[in-house]
Amino acid sequence: MAAKDPALQFTEAHAQALNTNVKGLLVDSLKSLFGHVYYIWRTFKPALGYDDGIKYYGNVWAALAKMGFDGAMAKFGLKEVKDLPTFGKIVQDCFTGVPALYVTKRNTQSEHVGHVLWCANPGYGPADNTYCRHDYYRQEVYLTYVYIWALIEEAKKAGLKEDILVELPSGRCRDGAACACQIILRTRAADPDRHLPEVENKFIDLEMGKQEPVLYVLKKQKRSVEEQTPATFIGFFVVDLTAWAQLFTNVKSKAQEIYNDLWSVFPPMWAKDARLDLEIGRVKTAKECADVIAYCMKKKYIAYDVSANGKTAVLTAAADPFVQVADMVQAPKQYKDALVKADEDFVANVLKEVKMSKKATVKIKSHIAKGADTTVIEITVK
Repeated sequence: MAAKDPALQFTEAHAQALNTNVKGLLVDSLKSLFGHVYYIWRTFKPALGYDDGIKYYGNVWAALAKMGFDGAMAKFGLKEVKDLPTFGKIVQDCFTGVPALYVTKRNTQSEHVGHVLWCANPGYGPADNTYCRHDYYRQEVYLTYVYIWALIEEAKKAGLKEDILVELPSGRCRDGAACACQIILRTRAADPDRHLPEVENKFIDLEMGKQEPVLYVLKKQKRSVEEQTPATFIGFFVVDLTAWAQLFTNVKSKAQEIYNDLWSVFPPMWAKDARLDLEIGRVKTAKECADVIAYCMKKKYIAYDVSANGKTAVLTAAADPFVQVADMVQAPKQYKDALVKADEDFVANVLKEVKMSKKATVKIKSHIAKGADTTVIEITVK
């Protein structure tokens, strides 16, 4: 009997700790992943200025493209990329794993044409101000170029000799009436006037009906939930690490402040949901503070147990997927330091949202990111 994939074991363990299953974690983490990339963009742009904000956000996707390329090379057992058809196969695999429903319409020596009928972004994008979303999606088409250019760069390193020209005539996130994103890759030998494969005038979203979109797409791809969930779940934490790395590399003096700002987006939303779901009208006690914090931390996929005694409550987490994924990819120590500071700021913002910042005292007594076996947060109410 074949050994279970370690990534799947990791994912199943966290699903159990979070009181869900692999299917539920897939849907939730896919929403979180694409919500997170959106808020990275929204945080980077005002903090760094438009040009640098877009540049460093684009670098996040370029880094993810390199990871996707390496995964495709390993999956197909490739040592080199000799031609455009091979590269087109890699591009399809990278989009498939996002996940996206990618159909190759043409894959010749001089031209590759792919149609993306559904993509998790904007399929699972966040609900936010309409104008901000439209601005974001306009940039996403440009960032598809960045993503593909990064794949081309990796293919060049792997032996691809020919220049590859990229064209994206339509993008579903940018062009509201588009039924598919068209991805056209050509060598210089291609005929740019050759008639392109027709985009069928049909929105696949309508075929989904009431089905969960990602589950529908996986059926179309003939892939399983167990295959997709680890990549999506782990991908969420890789995106967070990659965003921090861009800040640490390019604006080190402001990196922690901007990283904290990124995570400050969520307490206003999650604390409100916590009070509704936990049926807490007004937070007054240490136990209620701890319950709300635990609820918000669960949204970050960190499971905390809560114990309380009078005016003091203690939250304890036995695992931290941010730290675990950082260890998987050998992230620098500075990222773990940033996680601790961001948690401190995050908890403070949660208490601010429930109007307990002046009445409650928080102490992080230990943290997994600092090498401890558990993260322990103590809440004391005056």
